[in-house]
Amino acid sequence: MLKKVALYDFDNTIASGDTIVRLLKYDLKKLPVHFFYFFKVAFYYFLYLLHISSFEKAKSALLFPLDHMDNSQLKTFYENEVVPSYYPHMIEQMEKEHQQGYIVIVCTASCEVYMKYHQLPADYLIGTRTLTKNGQPTSTVIGKNCKGEGKVPRILECLKSQNIEIDFENSIGYSDSTSDLPMLALVKNRKRIALKTGKISDF
Repeated sequence: MLKKVALYDFDNTIASGDTIVRLLKYDLKKLPVHFFYFFKVAFYYFLYLLHISSFEKAKSALLFPLDHMDNSQLKTFYENEVVPSYYPHMIEQMEKEHQQGYIVIVCTASCEVYMKYHQLPADYLIGTRTLTKNGQPTSTVIGKNCKGEGKVPRILECLKSQNIEIDFENSIGYSDSTSDLPMLALVKNRKRIALKTGKISDF
């Protein structure tokens, strides 16, 4: 089934700033002693740079706040720290496209475990997946980081499960970063979101 699709990155596209940075600041403000986790983060990023360990291991280390927050705390974090950073004109754009019959997909490197509280006018939210144990979130990344080329198979898998094929000519994509060019290549109309202002222009 051929459908118009609107693809959106999240950080600095729908909202200003980086949600993982917000998560770290939120955690450290409540528990400053967690600063010591950054030694572990630095260790795993060093191993990644030496090609000894995967990027996902390094990201798992960076996501240490998830090991100390339950679902209600993550919901509070999202509502209080992330929602206020939304670009109002981007939310309006999403709503407009949704009403026009686009399949609206948000695809982000941010974690699904807190992004699931988004309440955006989107049909699907695709993000980096993390392990849940006994109903509680953890920092362990499952599969690949949802960034760059890694977004493409996730989007296609999502659409295939719904028997949807992208109407290339009439579909549109939004991102602030050239790292999302593989995702944007799925659609003909590609829009760049300016850092700081959120202004929309052609890629």
